[in-house]
Amino acid sequence: MKQFFAAYSALLIFAVLAASQDAPQAPIQVPPNSVPTFIVRKVTPVYPPLARQARIQGTVVLRIVIDKEGAVRDPQLVSGHPMLAPAAIEAVKQWRYGRYISDDQPVEVETIVRVNFKMPDGPEMRTPQRSRQDSPLREGVPKLVRVSAGIMQGLLEHKVDPEYPAEAKEKHVEGTVLLNVDIDDEGNVGRVELVSGHPMLAPAAMDAVLAWTYRPFVLNGVAVPVETTVQVQFALARD
Repeated sequence: MKQFFAAYSALLIFAVLAASQDAPQAPIQVPPNSVPTFIVRKVTPVYPPLARQARIQGTVVLRIVIDKEGAVRDPQLVSGHPMLAPAAIEAVKQWRYGRYISDDQPVEVETIVRVNFKMPDGPEMRTPQRSRQDSPLREGVPKLVRVSAGIMQGLLEHKVDPEYPAEAKEKHVEGTVLLNVDIDDEGNVGRVELVSGHPMLAPAAMDAVLAWTYRPFVLNGVAVPVETTVQVQFALARD
């Protein structure tokens, strides 16, 4: 019997130790002031159109977990205006960090990040994420060429339809959203600026157009970035 209890106790201790080793470790707490030194990709948030119209500014504070590969997960709102918070969360989800190493092993960390929203002095615009317009200009090539909507429509390769906002559907809101857009020399949409359209429809239109891609616009044998306008239609299905 004593041998049985000794063997049982040893087995129980082994099971507890194994379980403790398999259990996920809590993320290591990292002070916010050390986080910027590890960031390798930072996506600028899109200023929500309704917040811009109301001239709402401020800082959104988020608590995030950075996984072992440097990706952000589980962003939680700590403080910030409710009209700014969703845009901040969406941007921070795309941030990437270098891996945090502890005892020669990558570990998950938890920290605080702050996302600032400030009304610019000039025209409101989305910050390009993939545009190469800031690279040195090639000789004789303009930085940005204004091209008609009809010409760029002919170069459109990939079009994403917007998701009809549920609230707009419930309130039977329809119409056209007109946008100014910048397209880089590879055909990617960067800046998106609202010209006109219902506030309930504008954010969905802007998100969709950001995913559009074009064939490059060629001027004098060289692909150049362009500025143009696009229209996004919202119409409810008729029975």
